[in-house]
Amino acid sequence: MSDSSPQEKKPASRALLTFSGIYSIFRKELIQLLRDPFLVAFIVTLPIIQLVVTGLAISKDLKHIEMIVCNQDKKNASIELLKAFDNSTFFEIDHNNYVDSDEELNRGIRKGKFRVGLTIPPGYSEQILSGKGHTNVNITIDGTHANIAKTIKGMAIAIIENHTHEQMKASALGHTALPLIGLSSTIVQPNTKILYNPELKASWFLIPGILAIIMHMMTILFTSFAIVRERETGTLEQLMATPIRVADLMVGKVIPYAVIGFLDMVLTLGVMIWFFEINISGSFWFLCFTSIVFIVTSLAIGLLISTTCRSQVQAVQLTLGLLLPSLLISGFVFPLEPMPWFVKIFSYCLPLTYYLDIIRGVVIKGNGLSELWQHMLILTFLSSLLLGASIFRFKKQIA
Repeated sequence: MSDSSPQEKKPASRALLTFSGIYSIFRKELIQLLRDPFLVAFIVTLPIIQLVVTGLAISKDLKHIEMIVCNQDKKNASIELLKAFDNSTFFEIDHNNYVDSDEELNRGIRKGKFRVGLTIPPGYSEQILSGKGHTNVNITIDGTHANIAKTIKGMAIAIIENHTHEQMKASALGHTALPLIGLSSTIVQPNTKILYNPELKASWFLIPGILAIIMHMMTILFTSFAIVRERETGTLEQLMATPIRVADLMVGKVIPYAVIGFLDMVLTLGVMIWFFEINISGSFWFLCFTSIVFIVTSLAIGLLISTTCRSQVQAVQLTLGLLLPSLLISGFVFPLEPMPWFVKIFSYCLPLTYYLDIIRGVVIKGNGLSELWQHMLILTFLSSLLLGASIFRFKKQIA
């Protein structure tokens, strides 16, 4: 009997990749993807929306800056200087922009209505005509946004210098209607004063804004999963079987996260003061109160997202799709003035737009309720509207 056993057959080697396998999985994923129209629409439209919004936010040059004017001279030479500012595309002077004193001018800048003010002292025209060497005008600039303040200062000085040069040429050629006898020997000297941030530190503008952005993102994420998570785990039906009202459920969801968000806000304000050495110029308690209203508004946004979406994946997608435009068109980095009007409409619908003005106004300018009551009123309205929309949306889903 032979010891040799029949040789076992080796299993056929399998290829790492097969076309049929790849096609099967591809077809399955495609069908599954097309069954979720929300996800398809999100994937297709989000890059387009983000590109358009980003391009509109950053591609426009700063122009049409509202200028407040205190003309204490009110004669021909001062009027010609104001025309030079108004005829530029950078500054804009409306008939409502004139005030009678420097106190009113500073008040207009403090409230945030104007970024720059021009004061023409009495006797400006006489000094121009006298040929005594030089005359002064005062430029007051809001230094809250350091980069914009630098740009405004440079443009204002350039316009004054160019206006003086053009008037000298016109006087020498006899092409001016003004009797500027001494203009060829008179120089207009601009005196610039930077308010609130005289050293033009960019951190004074950015750090409070970053704090607002962080709190906005965190609070929206807190509640954007609130209802979706209950639905996915199956506990939502159990909650609805209890005598709890929908409004009770929504408010009860918001309160714990509002407390956590407020504690985070206080801690981050402490880091801003201690680590970055940025003191709060205004009332700390007023800032805390406005922060609570903002936090509730952001939580209401997350709650509305949670009642709209069917899964946590959808909630994440919608949250991220909302946050990026908020960063770009809320005034966090780019000013609102050069943006198109239809982009401004969206920016004025964002709670972040108003809270950025509030936190920067309180921290840098020392603003209070008298300057920021309109922002507070709008934030309160938005929080009520969003909470009401969340309750209505949830009632519609369970009806």
